Amino acid sequence: MRRSRWKESEIEDMLRELPTLKDDRTKAEVYARMHDKKKKKKKHWIPLFAGVASLFLMVVLASSFIIEKKGTTSREDSGSSGKLSLSESKEMADLERKDSSNPEKPSEDKQEAQEFSSNQAKIESKDKFSEMEPRKGEKEKTFEQAIYQDDLKNASVITMGVPDDQMNFIVPISIKLKHHDESDTLNQLVYQMSDIDEAQYGLSDYFPLDIKISQGNDINTAHIDFPEKSQLLAEDTLFLHSMEETLSYNNIEKMTFSTEGKQGARFAHAGYLKEVDIPHQKKRTYLLYQRDESSPSFLVPSNMGYRDFEEALQAGKGEADIEGISPAIPHDLKWERISSNGDLVTIHLSDQAVIENSEETLQALEAILFIAKDFGFEKVKFENAPIEEVGKLNLTEDIMVPEAPNQVN
Repeated sequence: MRRSRWKESEIEDMLRELPTLKDDRTKAEVYARMHDKKKKKKKHWIPLFAGVASLFLMVVLASSFIIEKKGTTSREDSGSSGKLSLSESKEMADLERKDSSNPEKPSEDKQEAQEFSSNQAKIESKDKFSEMEPRKGEKEKTFEQAIYQDDLKNASVITMGVPDDQMNFIVPISIKLKHHDESDTLNQLVYQMSDIDEAQYGLSDYFPLDIKISQGNDINTAHIDFPEKSQLLAEDTLFLHSMEETLSYNNIEKMTFSTEGKQGARFAHAGYLKEVDIPHQKKRTYLLYQRDESSPSFLVPSNMGYRDFEEALQAGKGEADIEGISPAIPHDLKWERISSNGDLVTIHLSDQAVIENSEETLQALEAILFIAKDFGFEKVKFENAPIEEVGKLNLTEDIMVPEAPNQVN
């Protein structure tokens, strides 16, 4: 240990030279004074400590509040229009990576982030505006479920006749596909029969069937081969109606039958059949089918035919005492007379006819178009209509009848 440079004798001599100090207080006075000072020290330090602690707590709370407010503002800004798209999220992540990995150019990255935020704000503003009202020059949303010829320029359609959940009617369901070779229609049909989920539409679980479907002697003939004891041979009325409805929309004019490869099939009600022609003009009316409120509403052809077009139109307003079936044409859609010329039928609407640009009115007009198609007409003209358009149907022009009803995709 380092030794002191002062000797003890020297220290004693220095102390002797100090002036003499004398304390006249008694021991009791000294003790009392020390006790008072101790109490004063306690009283002095308690408020000081409390003040320092309060100040520290205020600083901590203020800083956390500022950080939380910034974070909340950031989350609100990014979530003001819902979720960012994948591309927008990627851009934000890239900007953050640039900020952390390139400290030499903070000002450029900051400017880039600000520009992105500005552009994002403009996009969100446009989105909010478009939700409030349609863009200029843009038509309102259309409602049609039918498929028209113009819809098939770069596509094709497969239609299947599916029984309703009580098996009273055959409901045609149409699926629009990318254009395929017409010679491949039957293969596409078989695939769609295997893929369809009928329950989601409120229909019977009917497909796929225990049959083999292939092309017959020509492109307009479908050949059907049954297993020896197929249940479809016993339930032939439903099966034949379903296949007629299905194949008629797919340009098939005839069905031929075989059983285990042998010509012909013996049906329980129709008897022994080798072939059946498929009629394309059944002169039916159209009604609405909807199993319940959670299921979609479909146009469905009637099971019986009518003498003329106007009678079938009037029948489309009739109430059917069958669960899930309702009129397709409302009573307030009135007409004064109907005339025809070749493939064109003209409906002269009454002044009291109620027509609106709504899904209900469009479904009624499409029911009329399909009734016209069932009677062999190719075009329908509505005269004296109170408005010019319903959906995308122009009521000032001749309207081509649709190709298929009830599109579900």
